[in-house]
Amino acid sequence: MSQDSSGSPVGWLIGLSVLAAAFYFWRISLALVALAVVIGLLAWLGYRFLSKSGRAQTAIEDHDYAAALRLLQDGGDADQLISALRFKVPFPGETIKARVIAAVRELLALQDAATDPANPHLPAELREEIGRRTQESLSSLWPLCQKLALVTRAKVKPEAVRERIEGVTQQLEELAANAETTRHQLAQLTLGATPLEIHEATEQVGAMKWQVSEMQKLDAMLEG
Repeated sequence: MSQDSSGSPVGWLIGLSVLAAAFYFWRISLALVALAVVIGLLAWLGYRFLSKSGRAQTAIEDHDYAAALRLLQDGGDADQLISALRFKVPFPGETIKARVIAAVRELLALQDAATDPANPHLPAELREEIGRRTQESLSSLWPLCQKLALVTRAKVKPEAVRERIEGVTQQLEELAANAETTRHQLAQLTLGATPLEIHEATEQVGAMKWQVSEMQKLDAMLEG
């Protein structure tokens, strides 16, 4: 009996110690969890409101597709830009969507070919000109995509805008073909070019300026 009575306070002491330790570590765990939540929230807010990708996602949710595509272009993530065109922007038909994506892909490929740091064979002036023209051409597409998305959201019957959509489709095909031709010419220059071939490539790039003005006309036409 004497052993039981003397052991009881020790047992209580051990129990209280365990409870105190558990409470202490529980408070630490709770603090760590709270800290992780705060860090995660700050990271999400930073992505959402500071990064171009996050701001683009917000613009898409607000149906401001032109702004979203412009932000993705500025961000330089080609895969994300193509993904947004494929899955986020509502186009009035798969054909026009395919033409937009094809034109954007060709412009991005041309831009990459012109700015490839491993290729020292292209004149610096030509590189700069192509970079400027491709950026202008891509930028000219985003207001057009916005209007095409608005046509879709308005649930307009395809036959009501068929003529204008066909005009847009034709211009997109020409834009893609022009970018592809220019890229092929760059390959020729890489393999060795005469001054005449460099001049022809420069003229081909100059044609993209005309293409941009045509896309802007189409943009105005869809507005009318």
